[in-house]
Amino acid sequence: MGEEAGFAGRERELAALRQVWAAVGGGEVRVVGLAGIAGIGKTALVRRFLRTAGAGTVVTASGDEEEAELPWGVLAQLMPGAAVDGSASPVYLAQALAERLREAGRVIVVIDDAQWADRLSLAAVRLAARRLAGAPVLVIVSHQGAELDDGWRRLLDSDRGLRLELAGLPAGDLVRLAVACGHPGLSPAGAARLHEHTGGHPLHVRHLLDELPLHAIAFGHGSLPAPRGLAAAVRSRLAGCRAATRDLVAAGAVIGRRFSMAQVRALSGAGQDAVTEAIEARLLEEIPGSLGQDLAFTSTLVRDLVYHDLDRTRRRRLHLLAARLGGSGQVWHRIAAADGPDSRLAGDVEAAAAGQLAQGQLLPAAVYLRHALDLTPPGPVRRRRLLTTLEVLLVVGDAATVARYQGELAGESGAWPDYVAGYQFLLAGQVSEAKARLDRALVELRSGSGEQPGQPVDLDARITTQLSLIALLTSSYPEMIEYGAAAVATAQDSWVATFAWFTRAIGLAVAGNASAALAELSTMESSGLDILVARGWIRLWTDDLAGARQDLGDVVDRATRGEYLRIAQAIGYLGEVEYRQGELAEAVLHTGLAIGDAEENNRFWDYPLLHALATYPLAAQGEWEKAEAHAATATTWARKVGAASGLAYAAASRAAVAQARGDAAALLAAAEEFESVNPSREPGTHLYGPLRADALARLGRVAEAGSALDGFTAGLACPDRLSTQVAVTRVRGQIAAAAGDHGMALGQCERALRLARTVGLPLEAARVELLTGTCQAAAGHRAAAERSLRAALRQFTLLGAAAYVELTMRASEGVGLALDAPPAALKSLTRSERAVVALVRQGRSNREIATQLVLSMKTVEFHLTNVFRKLDVSTRVELRRVLEVR
Repeated sequence: MGEEAGFAGRERELAALRQVWAAVGGGEVRVVGLAGIAGIGKTALVRRFLRTAGAGTVVTASGDEEEAELPWGVLAQLMPGAAVDGSASPVYLAQALAERLREAGRVIVVIDDAQWADRLSLAAVRLAARRLAGAPVLVIVSHQGAELDDGWRRLLDSDRGLRLELAGLPAGDLVRLAVACGHPGLSPAGAARLHEHTGGHPLHVRHLLDELPLHAIAFGHGSLPAPRGLAAAVRSRLAGCRAATRDLVAAGAVIGRRFSMAQVRALSGAGQDAVTEAIEARLLEEIPGSLGQDLAFTSTLVRDLVYHDLDRTRRRRLHLLAARLGGSGQVWHRIAAADGPDSRLAGDVEAAAAGQLAQGQLLPAAVYLRHALDLTPPGPVRRRRLLTTLEVLLVVGDAATVARYQGELAGESGAWPDYVAGYQFLLAGQVSEAKARLDRALVELRSGSGEQPGQPVDLDARITTQLSLIALLTSSYPEMIEYGAAAVATAQDSWVATFAWFTRAIGLAVAGNASAALAELSTMESSGLDILVARGWIRLWTDDLAGARQDLGDVVDRATRGEYLRIAQAIGYLGEVEYRQGELAEAVLHTGLAIGDAEENNRFWDYPLLHALATYPLAAQGEWEKAEAHAATATTWARKVGAASGLAYAAASRAAVAQARGDAAALLAAAEEFESVNPSREPGTHLYGPLRADALARLGRVAEAGSALDGFTAGLACPDRLSTQVAVTRVRGQIAAAAGDHGMALGQCERALRLARTVGLPLEAARVELLTGTCQAAAGHRAAAERSLRAALRQFTLLGAAAYVELTMRASEGVGLALDAPPAALKSLTRSERAVVALVRQGRSNREIATQLVLSMKTVEFHLTNVFRKLDVSTRVELRRVLEVR
């Protein structure tokens, strides 16, 4: 029947995969989750699909149980030849992977045995899938058991995702399976009996077909030897092999699911005859494309059975032999060979961790330290390693692992344990508990009562850095400045010092001394990313959007090349820069990536900020369900954390939704909360300006609006911030319009429009155009009103701000003007295409567009080709002309 070995049926699943691949051909990334128990046929299905998929590049990788904790093991398979440094966050390596896949054209990415893939690689792949909007990429992730994590669940449940869960084959397909496996004589009765006993599990069926006569299957009595017989079948085939072959298979099982000929021969001494026999016994198979140099087990189940059947002594001996081969896996094999606490090995593993720390590679250091801790017997050394390990785990954001040692940490007392516990409370969003423990740690340390052997020499700096951060969150400006200065003065380790400088600079900025903060940062000799992040944020808040974009873009670029980034909120703030610049699609992507990173690492205290930032562009786009969900999440977590800064961002997120909906009453409610909790004296930290005055003016409460506006400007440390002046001036125009003073209103609008264009705030400029049009209509200048409203409509459409398009149409109808709806062609553009078009309109070259959007030249050209086709133009000049019409 022409079936390839090991495959039959699955027509429905194949059709679904082909349908998804066809959609990918239209330029849409898709993700398929292929779930099922071991041996159910996931790999066979994928191979059949790949055989018939047609043109496209195929990139494959697989998880390995022994390497599940090895950072970036799977990602290294997906990006061969790339320098995959273990210290980077999934968010940043995800962007590097996304760019590589974009450049490859039509791509199918397959990750097999994802349940054993390392967590970081899986996070990077998932975040890359989010980043690949508009790219012809299909990602297939096959796994056993339950869902991988909540992030994958959300992605697979989105409009990009598809779930396929494989069950057993029906009896009719078992007949075809038997033919494919070289047993063409299976009768329907035999197939029915196999199905009754095995549930149609393909691997079970194949083993039984190999081991039992077809007659016995069809006419025998009693139970067939499966699934219990599955292990016996593998053992039987292995036992039927020569000793050299059994040694080869055992050595391979210790190395992993995949291994090279050189590795397995070094451990077993077996030759090519043993390899051939193992393949004929369907225990091993050659890796396609390796020219016989690499082997793999035919299934993970087979490998597991062999590995776990090994005598413990023999298994440990093989791991030790594997360790002697050297290479990157040496330490891991020694760990696997360990039999309980091992002080010498623990010391060697800790030394490896120290080497990573010295290089600033905190993530691999955290993994090594955890193993060193688990290998350490009770006593003073374990106590020291416990605190060292937990701090580094917290620094890299692995709060989930720290929780496993909670009981042991709770039994410790002193300055150092209190510092670690306080740090843990802070990441969990328990700010008051964190402050209490950190305060106690500082008192103990400075009094000398809490000093302990082995504690960090700059423990004072570590404690005061966290206290400065808490003071920043709770608007305690004197403490923030005091602790920040103490941390900077006493920090010694470079990664401690740069974070101390970060907290001090940000503290100065939100206290209204942004210029002093920038001046201090300019004197810093350190080139660490923490410093660059601080400067990028402050530039954002002080209206230097180009500088902020450059700094935060450099942070992302350097992180993709392996530098460790402690302050992962940077990617979220890059999204805010893009939002202010009117690049809504990019803002959605980056804020989404930032949330994914926070969720991956259980950084609950980041949730209010990041979910609020994600709300802004989604609200402008009119993505109400998503925007309101983010605003609700920001609000929920802000109230749980209780910090003033989080409450302010949550209120701002609700204000963003209310503004985009044109809901003045909801805007007033959000504005009142925002102004009551906003801790920052630097007005540029939030773009929205005098929200309460804005809402009151929209409600016609002119006198109250004026008082609210006066109170807002009086409370600012830097009232001359240009972005703030845009909002203040627009609201003055709103108040004047509500009072019927149209001349005053138009004068304020003219000034606000000029300021918005100076700063580079296209969405804000279009909002001013909208207000200008309504004021002109009220003043009887209908021709001018139509021009202004059309200008606002054109700009909102170009930005993809569908919510404001709707507000503009409603406003024009309200004043009796009939504007054309947005051109259908422009509405058909994707978010990425609109981002490219916006920069083309500014006269940017393809290279400049690629740099600003952090894309490849090929990707920019791809988007521009689609734009030309959709708008029926052939040159940039024609494109600009189309955009100026309407």
